[in-house]
Amino acid sequence: MSITYGAMGGLVVEIVVFYGRIAAWQTARHRALARNKQRAQLPRLDKYIDPPSDVLAALTRLSLGAGAGWIFSPQLTGALATVAVGASAPALLRQLGSARTLQAVIGGTHSGHEPVEADGPSVGVLPGGTEVIES
Repeated sequence: MSITYGAMGGLVVEIVVFYGRIAAWQTARHRALARNKQRAQLPRLDKYIDPPSDVLAALTRLSLGAGAGWIFSPQLTGALATVAVGASAPALLRQLGSARTLQAVIGGTHSGHEPVEADGPSVGVLPGGTEVIES
């Protein structure tokens, strides 16, 4: 059940994003009609919606929502809480992925406090978890 409710949370966010694109298209059409009154110069819907990328983004958001619902199910009580976790899945999973303890487990012994040696700019982490990039 948690997976379904989490996916529904992701779907809710995608519906809101889709509505935002439709509303932007509607506003642009109204503006164009008010200026020139020629229907031939109205903005086209395909300038605001790209079906292949939008469908892929929606499927990704649904998957992230379902995954977050599953991951956090032991801590969640109720359908509404699970929908909320699914809706905020990208931010929650990003936060979970940036946890120092998880980085230490995945990356070995690096604690997150020392600068990372790399070919490019050096990256350090302040005690509060803020990354500092130096060129």
